[in-house]
Amino acid sequence: MAETYLRPVEHPSAWTSAGLGSLDAIGVSWERRHIDALEEAYEGVAAAGLSLDRIEREHFPLPAIADDLRALYEEIMWGRGIVLVDRLPVEDWPLEKTEIVYWGIGAHLGKGRSQSAMGDRLGHVVNVGGKDHKERAYRNSLPLTLHTDACDILGMLSIRKGSSGGESQYASALAVHNAILREKPEHLGPLYRGFRYHRFGEEGPGEAPVTGHRVPVLSERDGHVTCRYVAGYIYMACEELGEELSDEERAALAYFDDVAARPEVKLEFMMEPGWMLLCNNHTTLHARAGFDDEPGADTGRMLLRLWLTAREGERRPIDRAIEIYRSDGIDPQNRPDTRYRGDATDVLKPGVLKY
Repeated sequence: MAETYLRPVEHPSAWTSAGLGSLDAIGVSWERRHIDALEEAYEGVAAAGLSLDRIEREHFPLPAIADDLRALYEEIMWGRGIVLVDRLPVEDWPLEKTEIVYWGIGAHLGKGRSQSAMGDRLGHVVNVGGKDHKERAYRNSLPLTLHTDACDILGMLSIRKGSSGGESQYASALAVHNAILREKPEHLGPLYRGFRYHRFGEEGPGEAPVTGHRVPVLSERDGHVTCRYVAGYIYMACEELGEELSDEERAALAYFDDVAARPEVKLEFMMEPGWMLLCNNHTTLHARAGFDDEPGADTGRMLLRLWLTAREGERRPIDRAIEIYRSDGIDPQNRPDTRYRGDATDVLKPGVLKY
């Protein structure tokens, strides 16, 4: 059984929205010199004819803002764990240019990873599936509860807002840990013991639809508490396996969700076009409100998402049991879509389980 960390996490990454006071606390303003540096780097890769997937850090040199990027990295990895950059001029750039610039920034922070069986390393967060609960969450318009992804660093760049809704939500998993420790410490045991996870049909070769091991929601290595959490995949695993969670386990998951969603814990705001949010996926939960839009090439809600593995030698000490997939990210499978083809999704239907 995993050892439960029964001490409060005293670190800037254990923030709350009440403690921050406003978005200004996580904000970083980029000036003309930052944009000029990005423009110069873009011109270099454009002249070389490099496609996005071929661009590495050395192809997108940013010496003029290297210190600023290092400061961002330090804050994401070892500081508060969340930064909001204001902003990139996405309205002035063609989408292809924005994608390359964003990818180039990411190359200075880590290594881009595949985000689905389609092999997309730059995810387009768009409404493809509407309210279809079998579509991956970043390609439908349903509301999401707070969760983590399969990476070290998560990046979100807003391109367009929808017609209504779609507010972004972020919370510190370490602040949630501290609140549970204060209020209901008995719930920490099941969270550290963990749960089996469904892989939503995106398991790699030789992998089963459900993890053979328990994935801890909370874990600790060398004094670093880490979170890995997607509620819907836990309940899907139970459905697939024909098993039930114990009352103790259900209560622990429900309390985790309730604490994370408290207004004094969770940040909620609308991502304006050009805003770039970068966060430590091991300490920061994220979600969004449901939304409505007019899907189309130029009209629907759209964000660009990065999944980054941190630099070699600088990764956070983690319990490898948190990994749902055998590799970093999700193995590409040359699929044309991300829609789940199985049956274990009743728990994801609206009105059955919020996820």
